[in-house]
Order: sequence, then structure tokens, then C-alpha cells
Amino acid sequence: MFLIRETSGLDSIAQLICTILLFIFVLVLAYLAARITGSFQSNVLNKRSNIRVIEVFRLSNNKVIEIVKIGNQYLALAVCKDSVTVLTQLEETEINEQEVSLEPMNFKNILDKIKNEKKDHDKQK
Repeated sequence: MFLIRETSGLDSIAQLICTILLFIFVLVLAYLAARITGSFQSNVLNKRSNIRVIEVFRLSNNKVIEIVKIGNQYLALAVCKDSVTVLTQLEETEINEQEVSLEPMNFKNILDKIKNEKKDHDKQK
């Protein structure tokens, strides 16, 4: 009725290795897709854009206040679920704009910094 195929140890090992390689390939593709999507969302590929979101302050689940730079003007916007309202135009001197670094974080550097701070703290005691 049913044919039972006996597999050797080499066949089983080959299937396991192929499965592991396929899994690694899928992980690499997922990582690349996440990086590409993130770069589009953070506007890295479109640095010459005339519209930039400077800051977002969440008031509730579907209500936020945004400071947006459009051309050379800064605007404060109230963004709700179904509407966007201009609150006021801001002067450039009123804005504390900070550059956000999009460099990947290196865990080793962070760990070294924490270790150095702990050593400095222990020396002060």
C-alpha cells in the first residue's frame, strides 16, 4: 500500500543542511527588506525633499501635534484621525532643531561606554 523509503544518514544530514541554508537565506532577505523599508520611511533616499517633519508630540492615540518644515517655513500642525489643521507659523529662532543620526548602533561601543562609566564611578568611591 504505502511505500516506505528508507533514508540513509547522509540523506538526513543533507536535508538538514539544506533546511538550515534556506532558513539563513530567508533571514537575510527579511533583513534586507527591513533595511530598505526603513530607509524609505526615514526619508534617507529623498534628502532633497522640501518637506521635513521636525518633531511629533502625541496627545492621544489619534491626535498629534507636529512641527513641519515646508520649504523655509516652519508650521505647527494638529493632525487628527480625519483632519490636519494649521495651528500657527513658527519663526526659525523658535525651533530647536537637532540633527538625528541614522548611523547603526554598535553594541560593543555602547557596552564599552557603560563599562567605562562604571569604572569611573567605582574610582570616585
